[in-house]
Amino acid sequence: MINMLVFTYKVIFALCIFHVTQCTEEKQFKDSEGKNIWNFFFGGGGGYGDGDNGCPEVPVTCETRKSTVVYTRWGRQDCNPNVETVYTGYIAGGHYSHAGGLSNALCLPHEPEYNDELVASGAHRSNIYGAEYETNTFAPWASIHDKDALCAVCLAEGRSTILMIPAKRTCPEGWNKEYEGLLMGGYHAHAGAQQSLCVDKDPQSRHGSVANDNGLLLYPVIGTCGSLPCPPYADNQELACVVCTR
Repeated sequence: MINMLVFTYKVIFALCIFHVTQCTEEKQFKDSEGKNIWNFFFGGGGGYGDGDNGCPEVPVTCETRKSTVVYTRWGRQDCNPNVETVYTGYIAGGHYSHAGGLSNALCLPHEPEYNDELVASGAHRSNIYGAEYETNTFAPWASIHDKDALCAVCLAEGRSTILMIPAKRTCPEGWNKEYEGLLMGGYHAHAGAQQSLCVDKDPQSRHGSVANDNGLLLYPVIGTCGSLPCPPYADNQELACVVCTR
């Protein structure tokens, strides 16, 4: 009996390996009755017997369901209900007026930990500053102007790829929409360059932050006609964005 069970498991494992290495749009993996054997043993593709070509709709391996993806939700200190919040913090980066220094934004945690062995006084450092929303001329978000921007780092299970799509509010078919928002970046006349961020459409700010301390400044990104074709784009109109996973 034990030998029979061992043999059965070996057959199932062999079928799994064969499917991963051989299954294509042209090759079907079905039994003599035309039913999808992969779905029977492992699920996917709509159930036993479903699927146009006998392959799962999304390419998978035997380890797919163990995959995870981590992304930053800019402008919020929470993640979707079905996604784990790893930590929350403050958006930070280089100063808007500095030609050098950091160009990428980071999500700094609320409770930093310092290594006393690596703390010393001296010059020649790379400074990092908190971020503020610069939205006094952007009516929908005028109430959060000069307030400090928040962020959250999120972990989604069962997914392996993350994609931020500028100028879209929806994800491609087969992708999961994590959140949508407003594309933001640095002001074009400032010395410091700043990467673009997809800031959540319902942004949050640090409670009590109203001072104009500057630092990393976030402005709405607008399209400019010329090499960017109009239509379909609109001149000087703020661009949306969406973050997708699969």
